[in-house]
Amino acid sequence: MAHNMEDFDESRFTEYPEPPENLRQVPDGYPKDSYLEELDRFVLELSDYIRDWQKEEGKRLIEESDKLKGIKPKTDEGEREEKRDYTQGVANIKKRRKNYRAILKEAMDERQKFFDSMLQQKQEQDLVRLKLERLKVPTNDRTSIREKTIMDYFFLIIFAFEIIITLIFFTCVIFSDDTTQNHVGGAYRADDYYSYLIHISLLTFFGFGGLLAFLRRGSFSGIGFNFFLCAVVAQLALLTNLLFYNIYQNRLSGWQSLEINISDLILAVYAAATVSISFGALCGKIHFVELFLFAIVETFFFSLNYYINIWLLKVVDPGGAMTIHLFGAFYGLAASYWLSKSYNRDDLRHLGHENHSSYQLSFVTLASSAFVFVLMPSFNAALAPDGAQYRVTVNTFVAMVGGACFAYFVSKQLRRKNFHITDAHHAILAAGVAMASGHSALIKPGGALLIGCAVGMGSVVFFNFLQPWLEKRAPFKVFDTRGVNNVHGIPGIIGGFASAIALSQGGSTYGQPTNNIFPRGLPTQGGYQAACIFISLGISLLAGFATGFLLLMLRRMTGTRRQKPFQDANEFNPSYDYPADPFDFSREEYWY
Repeated sequence: MAHNMEDFDESRFTEYPEPPENLRQVPDGYPKDSYLEELDRFVLELSDYIRDWQKEEGKRLIEESDKLKGIKPKTDEGEREEKRDYTQGVANIKKRRKNYRAILKEAMDERQKFFDSMLQQKQEQDLVRLKLERLKVPTNDRTSIREKTIMDYFFLIIFAFEIIITLIFFTCVIFSDDTTQNHVGGAYRADDYYSYLIHISLLTFFGFGGLLAFLRRGSFSGIGFNFFLCAVVAQLALLTNLLFYNIYQNRLSGWQSLEINISDLILAVYAAATVSISFGALCGKIHFVELFLFAIVETFFFSLNYYINIWLLKVVDPGGAMTIHLFGAFYGLAASYWLSKSYNRDDLRHLGHENHSSYQLSFVTLASSAFVFVLMPSFNAALAPDGAQYRVTVNTFVAMVGGACFAYFVSKQLRRKNFHITDAHHAILAAGVAMASGHSALIKPGGALLIGCAVGMGSVVFFNFLQPWLEKRAPFKVFDTRGVNNVHGIPGIIGGFASAIALSQGGSTYGQPTNNIFPRGLPTQGGYQAACIFISLGISLLAGFATGFLLLMLRRMTGTRRQKPFQDANEFNPSYDYPADPFDFSREEYWY
C-alpha cells in the first residue's frame, strides 16, 4: 500500500485566507479603538497557532505514512483496516484545519467591516468639516483656527517687508556713472555677465524648483514656494551684501550706496540658490510664513559667511562649492532636524507613504535635472576670475559627463535588475558641485573627470545607504526631502578638500599672473580654502540649528502644525485631479 502527502489536498481550502504574519495598522488621523486592538490580537494569535499546528500535523502525517509503508499485512482485511485508519486520520486533520481556517476568515471579515465603517465615518466627518469651512463656521479643530489666524497676517508681513525694501532701494541703491558697468565682456572673459545672469536665474528659479516637483501631492509647494523664495531672497541679498560691503570698506560712519551692476544681481541670485538648496531639505514640512522668516534669516547668514570667506580671507570659490552648496545643504539639514519633530517619522521617510512620486512627476524631475546639467558650467564660471572662466567651464562639463555615466553604472549594480531614476536625479548635479571651487581653474581635464566620476558614484551610494541611515539609525535623525546632503552637502565638502589639496600643491596658471586668480598666491591659497570648509560648515550648522529651533517654538506657540507633510492642500487650492489619499481602505491587501 502506497501512502503520501497527496492525500491531503491544500486546494480544498482556497476559499479561506492564509494565516497572516502581520496586519496593516490604522494610519494617522484615524482614532484608536480597543475592540479593533483585541480583534487584531486574536487574529495574530490564531494565525500563529494555525501555523504551528499545521507544521506539527504535517510532521505526524509524514511519520505515519512512512510507518505504513514499512508494514506488510498478512491478509487483505488487515491492509484494508490500516488504510481505513490512515484515511480517517487524514480526514480528521482536514476537518480541524478547515475549522480553524473558517474561524480565521470570520475574524478577518469582521475586521474588514470595521475598517469600512471607520472609512465611512471619517468621510462623513470630513464632508461636514468642509461644508462648515465654506460657510465660515468655526469648528472644534483649534489647530486649523490658529493656522488660519497666522495666514491672515501673512499679507501684512509681506506688505511691510516690501515697503521697507522699497524705501531702502530708494535711498541706498543707485547706478554708477562708469560706462564699463555694461560688462559686455573682454578679451579674457568667456561670456558677458548678462548671459551668465540668464543662465543662473534659469537654473535657480526653474531648475531647482523642478527638482522639487517629484512629490506626488506636494509638487505645487516645491515649484511655487521655490519661486517665491528666490524672489524674496534676491531682493534682500542685495541689501545684506551692501551692509557687509560697507563693513568691509569700514564705512559705517559714512554709508556708501550700492552702485548696482549685473554682477551684483548674479551674487543675489547665488544667495537665492543657497536658500533654495536649504528649502530642498525642508520642502513639505514648513509653513509658508515660516518659510518666509527662514529665508530672511538665512540670507543674512549667507552674506555673513560670504563676507568672512570671500572678502576677508580671499578664498577662491567661484561656483560656491563651500559658500553656496555646502552652506545651503547643512543649513537646511540642521533646521530640518527640529521642524521634522512635528510629524510622524514614517510619513517623512524618503519613498514613504507621503514622500513619494509618480511616473509623470519623476519625468518632470528628470527633465529639470537635464536642464540643470546644461546650465551648471555657467553657474560655476560666472564670477570666476577673468582668464580662468573657460577652464572652469571645461572642467565642470567634463566632470559632469563623467559623473552621469558612473551614476547609471552604479545604479544598475546596486539595484541588480533595473535602473532607478532617482539615482540620476541626484548624481547629475553632484559632479558639478564638486567642481565649483578654485581648483576648477587650475587642474587639468583629466583630474576633473576623475573627481566627477568619483562624486557621481558616491552620490548614488550616499542616497541608497547614507540617507536611510540618517533617517532610521543615526543618533540625530534627519529627514531630507530632496536629498540635498547627497547632491550638495557632501559633494561640496569633497569640492572644498579637492580645492585645498590642488592649490596647496601649486601649479601653472597658464600664463596669467598667479595673484590675478589666487590672491593669496600658491601654495598658500590651499590653507585658506581648507579654512573655508570648516567656517562654512560651522556657521551653517549653528545658524540652521538655531533657526529651526526658533521656528519650532513659534510653531508650537501658535499651533501651526499640519496634520500630514508633503500636502499641497495645506497651502494651495488643489485642482480637480489632485491625487487622493494614498490609503485606500477598499483595497483588501491593505488589511490582510
